[in-house]
Amino acid sequence: GLRDYGHCTERIFWRPHGVASRESPAANPLLEDLRRRLMRALQRTVARWGSRRAREAAAAAEAAAEAAALEEQSRARVESALGRLRAELLEMRFQNHQLARTLLDLNTKMQQLKTEHELEIASESQSLEDNAVNQE
Repeated sequence: GLRDYGHCTERIFWRPHGVASRESPAANPLLEDLRRRLMRALQRTVARWGSRRAREAAAAAEAAAEAAALEEQSRARVESALGRLRAELLEMRFQNHQLARTLLDLNTKMQQLKTEHELEIASESQSLEDNAVNQE
């Protein structure tokens, strides 16, 4: 990687004709200055690359935290909606029981009225028969 390159530049220095040499850096001050500049530029590049990676990692962590927060909010909304549905279902169940009780009471009342009506008809019929017998 980039760090390996920096390690190599410490050992190899370049002659003006482009031929590699293993001379001491102190032998040529111009080459030593160039070497120091290249090393600083390389170190800055490595530092920027590292900080960019750190920013990308921080952004990814922030995005993951946002996603987790959104998921938690979504879960809370679902739980809230389920709670409301449960309450509505319980209310409907209560109303269903009330309606069933009312229908049973109405059925009982209709049976009573039907029986009373049949008794009245039977009584009237008996009265008419008694009147007919009495007139004869």
